[in-house]
Amino acid sequence: MNFVCPKKVLVIVAHQDDETIGCGGTINKWSSTNQCEVSVLFITDGQTGIDQRGLYTKNNITSTRMIEAFSAAEVLGIKDLDTLMVPCQQIDEHSQELFHRVISVIRLHKPELVITHSPQDKHRDHRAVSKIVAEACWKAKEDIHNELGEVHTVSDVWGTEITDLHDKVDFAVKLSNKNLKAKLSALAAYSSQEKIIEGMASNIEGMAKVRGYSIGTKYAEGFKRISSTPIIL
Repeated sequence: MNFVCPKKVLVIVAHQDDETIGCGGTINKWSSTNQCEVSVLFITDGQTGIDQRGLYTKNNITSTRMIEAFSAAEVLGIKDLDTLMVPCQQIDEHSQELFHRVISVIRLHKPELVITHSPQDKHRDHRAVSKIVAEACWKAKEDIHNELGEVHTVSDVWGTEITDLHDKVDFAVKLSNKNLKAKLSALAAYSSQEKIIEGMASNIEGMAKVRGYSIGTKYAEGFKRISSTPIIL
């Protein structure tokens, strides 16, 4: 199957840094073509990302992480960033309000591809976001809830790998040295999280090598298809 780089991609993740860890190399690769527009939506406010150094509190961590996210976005080539500001670890996957807000963002950006978390991720926020996004992508194409925007059909939905490897991947995006370097530079922008995710840079490089080896190249990022609808051939 010949893959054509999508013109519009929407990455919907729980926390500020998940976009970089999960698919930063792919974002950089596609955005560098100047033919792909990548937008990112964070679901949470990131308020629990506070280590024990005493540098951050709930009063400043949210704004700090968004400032860091904009810095990372500049490195990766992300066009647009937004957040729904749901408190960390309080995502209600049964919330109609949150479900509708996600549908509204999908209809606003009209992406061909949506990338989100794996439904098997061990982090509760990641699992909840994955479930909401997969269903919202399906519901966004139905001719209902006109107040949420014009109906839009998402061609496919992919789940990323953060720290948990998929048992097998459906797609592996080949990365260049430049793409991986950009991903690691974007990760470094999240200095407020360096103690919380200590060792993540090494983990990222190791996972990139594992996925690269599987397709006969140096580096890659792996994705699993999690769309609720079949691909139309």
